[in-house]
Amino acid sequence: MTVSTKYLLTGSLWTIGAFGSGQAIRIITSVILARLLAPELFGIMLIVSSLRAGIEFLSDVGIFQSVIHNRNSNHPEFYNTAWTLGVVRSFMIWLIALAITAPVATFYESSVLIFVLPATAFNVVLVGFTSISRILARKRFQIAKLNLFDLVGSVISSAFSILLAWLSPTVWALVFSGLISSGLTMIGSYFLLPDVKQQFYLRKQFVWEIFHYGKWIFLASTIFFLSTNFDRLYLPKVIPLDLLGVYGIASSISGLLSTLVMQLGQDVLFPFITAHSHVPRPELRAAVAVSRAKFLLVAALCFSFFVATADLGVRVLYDARYQAATWMLPVLFVGSWFSMIAHLNESKLLGLGAPFYNAFGNIFKFLFMLIGLPLSVQSYGLLGGITVIALADLSRYIPSFFGLRREQFSFGKQDVIFTLAVFFMTALWEWLRNKVGLGTSFESLPVA
Repeated sequence: MTVSTKYLLTGSLWTIGAFGSGQAIRIITSVILARLLAPELFGIMLIVSSLRAGIEFLSDVGIFQSVIHNRNSNHPEFYNTAWTLGVVRSFMIWLIALAITAPVATFYESSVLIFVLPATAFNVVLVGFTSISRILARKRFQIAKLNLFDLVGSVISSAFSILLAWLSPTVWALVFSGLISSGLTMIGSYFLLPDVKQQFYLRKQFVWEIFHYGKWIFLASTIFFLSTNFDRLYLPKVIPLDLLGVYGIASSISGLLSTLVMQLGQDVLFPFITAHSHVPRPELRAAVAVSRAKFLLVAALCFSFFVATADLGVRVLYDARYQAATWMLPVLFVGSWFSMIAHLNESKLLGLGAPFYNAFGNIFKFLFMLIGLPLSVQSYGLLGGITVIALADLSRYIPSFFGLRREQFSFGKQDVIFTLAVFFMTALWEWLRNKVGLGTSFESLPVA
């Protein structure tokens, strides 16, 4: 049986192109917003977005993954059942957000959270009403249409963010721009796939199938939130809001490439593996191996370059209030490499129907963060904490590696080779930079 990798190539190119364009827009928007808004406003939104994400992950029953994985997902009864469950879940999330608002505001000693958290959490309701077409487009491999849709959404969202921040340089500019963006995305999604007609509907068989498949997704999502957001929930208690806002921006920039890989995994690799899960593993692995190696080579070049140069961009684009990001970025970019290869592994495991390894990976990362982050911050300050954050995804990689070995779909040698290549190329970029008189990207580290 022949496995065609044409979808992997075309889907990846469309995703990379659209994602790159969207992220360029977001970076430009971030720079403009940083000129208009104070750093502590980004700190407030970092807390709010992390709490909102937490409630979402803690109630994740694998609806998205079930639509991709289930063979009945194109049947109106199935996708309307999935959509209905999503709507109900979104209202539950919003009500939980309302219930925790007062305790959260007291815990972080910030009265503005009493108003900002409920307003921001209403985004979840708008997302809940978004058409299931966005997920079915992935299932049907309509990546070009989906990416163009997301790109247009990024442009509109950025325009509203800048306009509102210019009119009202307060935290409400960020809140209302998010609501407007979610609302427009919800409306536009109903025009994405004309044959998909949404209506409230529940069929017991499909509800059971979604929850049965999603039981491991629920555990994985719960632990994923704790492992990826523990820093954003812990740091507000030990550092000022303005420094937290700078960290949030640095974290977002350093996570761009790993976020791209996560999107590639969701939009391309996960559906591809799912569609070919019946193919013998050696044949499927061989089909993926070459494309994966080429991608990792390009990714290694990009990661190493950004580690060595990201601080220069911060010095040029951001004002004095945000310069602490110059030393945060090189460290965080190193960690993003481990995050990227972990995402690649987890997408393959989802496609193979083995999401429980992802849950164990996130348990490992959460325990690493739970123990390491407070100890490192107490002993070595924020630099120690960010170093732990950067290394955390290495612990998450371990269970996924063993899971893929058991599934006969491991690429461990590739991962080792290209990880060594990242460090070698980073050293080369740093040497070249130092030779032209720009020093190194690690010179600004706050080492006593």
